[in-house]
Amino acid sequence: MINFISNNKDKLIFIFSVFLLFLSFYYNEDGTGGGAKGDFEVTFGFILALQENLLSDPKDWTLVHTPLHFIILSFVTRIISDTDLLRLLFCIFSLSLPLIFFSSLLVSKVENVLRSNVLILSTTILFIPSFRYTSIWANDLITSLFFFILSIYFFKKWEENKKNFIDKNSLLQIIFLVLATYTRQYFAVFFFYFLFRYFLIFNLKEFIKIFLLCVLSSLPVLYYTYLFPELLTGQHISYKAINYFLLGNLSIMSITIFPVFILNFFYKKIELKRLYFSSLISIITIFILSINFDPIGWKGGGVNYLISNKLLDNNFFFYLSSFFTLTTFIYISLENKENILILLILTFMFFSMQVYQRYYEPMFFIILFTMIKTNLINIFLNRFSAVLCLLLYFVIYYLLTISDIIYGV
Repeated sequence: MINFISNNKDKLIFIFSVFLLFLSFYYNEDGTGGGAKGDFEVTFGFILALQENLLSDPKDWTLVHTPLHFIILSFVTRIISDTDLLRLLFCIFSLSLPLIFFSSLLVSKVENVLRSNVLILSTTILFIPSFRYTSIWANDLITSLFFFILSIYFFKKWEENKKNFIDKNSLLQIIFLVLATYTRQYFAVFFFYFLFRYFLIFNLKEFIKIFLLCVLSSLPVLYYTYLFPELLTGQHISYKAINYFLLGNLSIMSITIFPVFILNFFYKKIELKRLYFSSLISIITIFILSINFDPIGWKGGGVNYLISNKLLDNNFFFYLSSFFTLTTFIYISLENKENILILLILTFMFFSMQVYQRYYEPMFFIILFTMIKTNLINIFLNRFSAVLCLLLYFVIYYLLTISDIIYGV
């Protein structure tokens, strides 16, 4: 029995974690304020309206996302009218995210990768609060991430061979990224990254073909936005708030990057000279961004901003979390220049006065381990103790959120 548990610990952890997810479903678990449940109840009217008219105005249901998720559910609800059964099937569907993530990590031929570690790393997604709440309440975040991670999967398959012409994998990568964009429009920013990577490898003729494919695929979204401009105007976009969203976005991502960096530091995998330089640049940048930071009416910063203001009654912890992420981003960029573009996209992709924790969860976790080229992820692929500590970190984070101590989405 002991040998069986030892040999199958990764599978048992995954199965038990899935059981806990369905237990949370049974109790209708949600974040503080019932955000996910509220979204489902409000937007379900939009799903029903789409059964009659696919161009129903999403503004009537306070919706500011592209509608593919709701269009799909409008067809499903013709067959399954019971909302609890619909949510249960969607919760089962959401398990595809950690499984595709698992497959994506195994695509690359990296030395000393343990499949058991990869499965535990994939299991970690099940304890990211935003994943749990949105999977339980059939939220479009899950659908968009499903298409996005499939896009990453096929990109990594293309990357293994790097053919200088459009093949099946590069074509599927674009198609699934398009579908992610049709579900939540902000995924469109990642076209810049993928097209740049194709530009470096493709011959000019093939690059023009795939670029035109991306342009043509954007026409439905542009037309939909023309019909319903609330998709842009409802995002609270403001270029004047650059220090707000930069500090806020960096702070939100620190929840994920913190344990990754700290565990690497513990295992002595950090290059100190590069760390000192990165810290110096980060201190100067955060100090400049903090000048005139007076976020009245601002809805951003996520968990760390909540902790800093409600528990500590100042912005110091919030600034510290932003500093930590920026330091790590500079460190990773110095490690491999190919990371610069994706890190800039992640930092600037939400330039709004209203950026919530769930916008980056579990998207940033997925990107960190599949798209960013850094040795910081290696210990989680080949050291059981490291990946187990990472899992425990997110379990504790999840437990704190359901206790309503820190969660602020």
